[in-house]
Amino acid sequence: MRIIHCADIHLDSALSAHLGRDRARSRRNEILNTFRKMFEYAAINNIQAVIIAGDLFDSETVAATTINVVLGEIAKHADIDVFYLRGNHDPDDSIFAGRRLPENLYLFGEEWTQYKLKDTHIVITGAVLTADNCDSIYDELELDENDINIVTLHGQEQEYCRARDVNDVCMKRLRNRGIDYLALGHVHGRKFQSLDQRGVYCYPGCLEGRGFDECGEHGFMVLDVDERRHTVDAGFVPFAKRRLYSVDVDLTSVYDSNDAADRIAERLYGEVRPADKEYGRDLVRICLTGSVDVENEISIPYIEEQFRDSFYYLEIQDKTKLYVDPLRYAGDATLKGEFVRTVMAQGLSDEDKAFVIQTGIRALANEEIDV
Repeated sequence: MRIIHCADIHLDSALSAHLGRDRARSRRNEILNTFRKMFEYAAINNIQAVIIAGDLFDSETVAATTINVVLGEIAKHADIDVFYLRGNHDPDDSIFAGRRLPENLYLFGEEWTQYKLKDTHIVITGAVLTADNCDSIYDELELDENDINIVTLHGQEQEYCRARDVNDVCMKRLRNRGIDYLALGHVHGRKFQSLDQRGVYCYPGCLEGRGFDECGEHGFMVLDVDERRHTVDAGFVPFAKRRLYSVDVDLTSVYDSNDAADRIAERLYGEVRPADKEYGRDLVRICLTGSVDVENEISIPYIEEQFRDSFYYLEIQDKTKLYVDPLRYAGDATLKGEFVRTVMAQGLSDEDKAFVIQTGIRALANEEIDV
């Protein structure tokens, strides 16, 4: 028996913070298409069930197209059982009001619901956590030790849960309860660890990264359940269309924009993505760090232009610090030297002195000044 465990797909997420309106719309459709392709993968790879451990949707507002695609794909693959547990972002079951649900779609409510897969001893159990049940629900969990028990919940793992916090999953109260695989959702990074001597727990992470707090590989888990040996072996399948990277590049000791661009390229194509790999699909944030001399010319727009066409999305954050070498100007008899010495004598912070000096030097050189 093979089962997919996925979570945190967040269909119809706004995505406009980085991408802008048009590209955000395109990216939303990409994520919906990745969901659709996951079912194609399931059909090709002999998957008998799919567990969606919460946050299939991103908010109460879901487009009709999105709902139709979700229900349509599930119905299309009628031989694959789909178990959907609502997460904290999901709307309630009224989202499906007036629609005919596929016979192979199984929902979990606010009490433990158990589904035994046909002709097996594999039982999938789940419950939606609420303010009313999040404390009592653990005591109500009853599992048959002889079954292979897969339990699904949505929330943040905590050793001891906080009172009435629906986003907590109390690990202490789930140990030694006969769980073989605890299928969790809510955490967007992949995590796989032992639960107790019998079972394991897993966050598969989100299906597609949406922001730069979700960098790295994304996809889903595939469980290979062997009833004869009573084992659940889980493996990760990378499946996202695009990958996000956040790259720190230290510009200390660079002299100009070309020098900075070379250092960025070395970091991007050498350490992050090898030059022989396709990187045009990636979303990349470059964070510039280090100390840069006030007289060194670093143009962020020029650097952005060199890399923009190589990626689906690129942004550069300038977190460099300016510094001034007072010895360079100690004996400088020019107007620039006098200006620097005057500023250095003021009661400003080192950061403000460096900014004023850089601006003044550029003004003296008749350069364009960005404020």
